[in-house]
Amino acid sequence: MYAVSGVKRYVQRIAMLSRNAKLYIGATIVQGLSFGIWGVIFNLYLNLPDVGFQPDFISNMFTASAIATGLVALPAGLLCERIGPKKSLLIGLMSNFISLIQIVVLQPTVLLFASLFSGLIGTIGWVASVPFMVENSTKDERTHLFSVNWSSMIIMSVIGNYVGGVMPDSFNLLLGLSISPEMGSAVGYRLALVVSLVLALAAAFPILLIKESKTLQRQKMVDLLALRNIRSHQAIVKFMIPTALIGFGAGFIVPLFNLFFKLRFSATTGQIGVISALGSVTLGIGILAAPLLSSKLGKVRSIVACQYFSMPFIMLMTLAPNLTLASTAYMTRGALMNMAGPINSTLQMELVTEKERATTNGLMIMADNIPRAATASISGRMMTGSDFYTPFLFTTATYFLASSLFFMFFRKTKDTLI
Repeated sequence: MYAVSGVKRYVQRIAMLSRNAKLYIGATIVQGLSFGIWGVIFNLYLNLPDVGFQPDFISNMFTASAIATGLVALPAGLLCERIGPKKSLLIGLMSNFISLIQIVVLQPTVLLFASLFSGLIGTIGWVASVPFMVENSTKDERTHLFSVNWSSMIIMSVIGNYVGGVMPDSFNLLLGLSISPEMGSAVGYRLALVVSLVLALAAAFPILLIKESKTLQRQKMVDLLALRNIRSHQAIVKFMIPTALIGFGAGFIVPLFNLFFKLRFSATTGQIGVISALGSVTLGIGILAAPLLSSKLGKVRSIVACQYFSMPFIMLMTLAPNLTLASTAYMTRGALMNMAGPINSTLQMELVTEKERATTNGLMIMADNIPRAATASISGRMMTGSDFYTPFLFTTATYFLASSLFFMFFRKTKDTLI
């Protein structure tokens, strides 16, 4: 009975979301489909014999993008405070034009610079997303909006992962080209990636329909550059330290999951697509359940519990003797670790003032991406040398330290149960 009433209350709060919030969720749905296709095949495309890049170079591309994201995150937050979330979201979508270069120009220097500039521009939209959702929701709606938005991205990524896994071979079959795992044609992959970019650009249409409040006062650039909008210094630093540690650990494994399955277990593109899709299903279910967990345990305990319980499954992935067990551990880890995401974002925005939300989100992205960039390159070299154990061990250790510090910092925080 309690579960039924809880679900009913959940649905009612979603139905009450503002028009702007619903439009943003619509854009997220289209982007999720795009990200699902791109995420499952782009690294595999680069690793094709026709293309010829190894995991160490692919990880360097991720490093370039992550460094750019980390360095521009704070300026992006300041820009968002100045011009508003809507314009920032539209600017962020322009990064997809740069991604097109990564499909057709296969020169190492060009690929690295394209990754760099894609990270620079895309970060502006990323930074704007959280403040936008806070501005367009009440406190009672907030965790639900974050959860629905995240889960919409995940659910559509499920479809994108599956479609992305089968599209390259389907295009190659249609064109009479090779589909063998070792010598498959790159043409099918390129066409699938172009479809992904078209979908990403289509996400601009719902964003254009958003109406920003004219009563919101944008801050003077001189004040923003001096960081005079920052008031919650202590809270922001406490959030940044665990975030940086999580980014440091995640960089060892997260950017190269698809290559890990290919190199460690000889998984095919289709199998990796299915694994990614099933992982997204479990992740989506977990994120939808986040508000219910938060209402039972409180935000801080929910975040820490999810992160702690994910750690054994990180090690199980690399110690598993077969693809089935490793992929099951991958799905469970992803659901638990990311289930805390919307709760954490809500807590961050509630513990800072309205005028510093975009800047705070920029600082969090910076803290996450700069360490992530450093460890991704290290992990790429390890996996190129067939070391699949050490990266997972480092990730587990840093996650444990980050979660412990987070609980120590925020265990006394008063939590508004929702």
